[in-house]
Amino acid sequence: MKGWQIPEPLLTLQTKRLVLRRLVLDDAADLFEYAQDPLVSKYTYWTPHRSIADSQEFLTGLAEQYERDRLIHWGIVLASEAKLIGTCGFVNWHPAHARAEIGYALARSHWHNGYMTEAVSAAIAFGFHVMMLNRIEAMCMKENVASARVLEKAGMQFEGVLREYAFVKGAYLDLSLYAILKPKAANRAVL
Repeated sequence: MKGWQIPEPLLTLQTKRLVLRRLVLDDAADLFEYAQDPLVSKYTYWTPHRSIADSQEFLTGLAEQYERDRLIHWGIVLASEAKLIGTCGFVNWHPAHARAEIGYALARSHWHNGYMTEAVSAAIAFGFHVMMLNRIEAMCMKENVASARVLEKAGMQFEGVLREYAFVKGAYLDLSLYAILKPKAANRAVL
């Protein structure tokens, strides 16, 4: 299947302080500004961007995936400044199982302001009400206490530790698994 199967107007989300929208090549400078920070990438699968060309390559890859896959990946824009400060989106989307995994990154200069909880909560609502997901998962490295707290604040529950689940940056890592299920009242309404 080509494309998202979701109408374009539904793909832009607005919260109290944020706009979640499709990433574009013009976002390269803002993306590079935070993606070069080793503390931002510390608990991710990717390494810091070494040049703006790395950020442009990432965005070009996303643009290609937007067109050929069912990719739901937003740029997080601080509405008051119209500045890209992070990303949030669904990976490992399994429509047949009504399940997807959420992932995210945020500029260090915007940590501890509740922005990521706001973005993740909006993405979860989108997942349940637009993508018709039944289960949304997220994984974070066990040591990433801040990310675990974001997931908990967004209503996700800790389900356990996946021991040596991923080989990242030269080491096997334990990942904490979190998930949230579609509220049962919402499931009944669909039937």
